[in-house]
Amino acid sequence: MKRLPFLAIACLIATSPAAKAHTLMANHAQLRPVTTLENVNITSQKLTESDLVFQPRRHPFNIERFLRAQLPHWQPVSEAIMHWSGASGIDPRILITTLVTNEPAFAQAVTLDRISELKLQQAAEQTSATLSSLLYHSQPPSTQHAAHVLVSALDDPKDWQVWQTRYKAWFGGQKPLGQQRRATRSLALPNEFMQWPWRQGYAWIPNGPHAHSGSGYPLSSIDVSYDWPRWGNTTYSVTAAHDGYVTVLSRCQVRVTHDNGWATNYYHMDGIQVRNNQWVDKNTKIGTYASQRSVALCQGGSSTGPHLHFSLLKNGRFTSLQNKSLGRLQIQTGRYSYDDDCRYAWLTNTQTGNKTCLWRRISNP
Repeated sequence: MKRLPFLAIACLIATSPAAKAHTLMANHAQLRPVTTLENVNITSQKLTESDLVFQPRRHPFNIERFLRAQLPHWQPVSEAIMHWSGASGIDPRILITTLVTNEPAFAQAVTLDRISELKLQQAAEQTSATLSSLLYHSQPPSTQHAAHVLVSALDDPKDWQVWQTRYKAWFGGQKPLGQQRRATRSLALPNEFMQWPWRQGYAWIPNGPHAHSGSGYPLSSIDVSYDWPRWGNTTYSVTAAHDGYVTVLSRCQVRVTHDNGWATNYYHMDGIQVRNNQWVDKNTKIGTYASQRSVALCQGGSSTGPHLHFSLLKNGRFTSLQNKSLGRLQIQTGRYSYDDDCRYAWLTNTQTGNKTCLWRRISNP
């Protein structure tokens, strides 16, 4: 059961408040009937969504070490695996196991030629897209949503036992499935915890909040740029929106995670000047947003202009920006991705109560 990728990127330069800056093609994978779980005998499995989502601080993954031991011929695509895990929000262990279960030939120990490498990169993108679409874009019909997602992502549901055996052999010791999720604090962001992802004292222009995939929900992401330039023009410094530990996902993508569970993703980056596991304070420069198309799209896709794709996560799950505050501005996300109608989507100054429409220049105090 093949599915089309939803993380193939097509960005449009903003020429009006209604224009979109970042459109992702949605993967419309559907959950299989709930009875499929019974048919493959996993009704008693205690899988949780925490098993599926990527939490690099809580459950770090050294992909280079894993590939050297298990899939050495995959080393040329190690960045692609981590990149799409970050962009889709799916744990790389889940991605790798699902990919190999669906395409066993990829596990054969042969040197990859360029065509095979590209096929594997595309398969990684497609598989992460499918898993993310099922996890975020489908209404959970049962309490076994995590297991339902995994079975629905397999080309053949009967391969569930193969998937489970392979996962346990590779990853059961470092991240066992079905562990009880630790109690976490309230989803409310602490006051003054987060700022906008550029230097304090400067003003940039945000577009409409949207899903990390560009369609569906939650509206967890927003694109920002100083002046929405064309390729090759000047771009500016991206800074950490909050304190936390760094995970460099690829040459163009970074995550910062705080121990309270909140995290932010920074995509289309260039000149990343932070390293894995480095602690950064709020407002620390982590790089710039890329001026060149090939740099901004380091793992493929298409885009027509430089910008930063900024996303909010809680305990590894992309989380709505609704009523969240970045600095003094509280976000009203609107009705759907890229809703730029100021009657439905806007920013409110929490100190003055003043309302600002999207696509207006805002300051980062």
